[in-house]
Amino acid sequence: MNRFRIFLSSAIFSYRAQFSWLNPSMWLTMKFVLSLSQMAFFVFIGRFIQGPPVIPFIAIGNALQTLSWNTVFSVINITSHDKWDGTLPLVLATPASRLPLFMGRAMIHVLDGMLSVAISFVFAAFLFGVDFRNANALALTVTVLLTAFTMAGFGLLIGGLSFYFREPLIFANIFLFTLLIFCGVNFPVDDLPELIRPVSYIFPLTYGVTATRKAIEGQTLFDISNFLGQQLVVGLISMMLGYLFFRTFEHVARKTGRLEAI
Repeated sequence: MNRFRIFLSSAIFSYRAQFSWLNPSMWLTMKFVLSLSQMAFFVFIGRFIQGPPVIPFIAIGNALQTLSWNTVFSVINITSHDKWDGTLPLVLATPASRLPLFMGRAMIHVLDGMLSVAISFVFAAFLFGVDFRNANALALTVTVLLTAFTMAGFGLLIGGLSFYFREPLIFANIFLFTLLIFCGVNFPVDDLPELIRPVSYIFPLTYGVTATRKAIEGQTLFDISNFLGQQLVVGLISMMLGYLFFRTFEHVARKTGRLEAI
């Protein structure tokens, strides 16, 4: 129960902390304007180059990719704010178990990321004509939930790695745009050069985007279980590596006495 309490309180406080710099009106703007503008940008480019048939492919890919802002950018941002707000020594000084503390700070963003995807799906349906009539609701819900969870794990991995560096947000921006290239968001992974194509499969979002498109086509949870299983494995590995990085660089910080500027 104590570990669960640490997990829950860490989740709640990490989410509330972002409103010290992100006011509610800006949060709503990011929820609605950012997701719509990104989707519209790539849909219009795709329609101009390849024609209307490509619209559902791109709209669905960008709808799912919006959760990366929550599960990657926001999670990495936790480390950045700890450093610049001077709270990092307090976090590292606490006797609380590190694993629920580490996990809890990211997990609330899973729910926020799912909300972003839901809003984007509304845009995709009503503005870009994506047909959800054949969608398998259970498969789609599980896919979005699992993608948000595993991408939070990926965010923890990058956040744990960037814990060693002075400005973690550089990593957030790099990986947010890397996901657009490698994860099949706007074009199939098979269109990538063969030499770099394997890189796509280290990102949980790649499996999530594919599974989401298939769930919207009407495939069942059993039909897409192979993609979801691979996604879960990649996400858990990312999470454990992130935790390992976090503990390793925490030890380095204590040893060198440089908590805010390792």
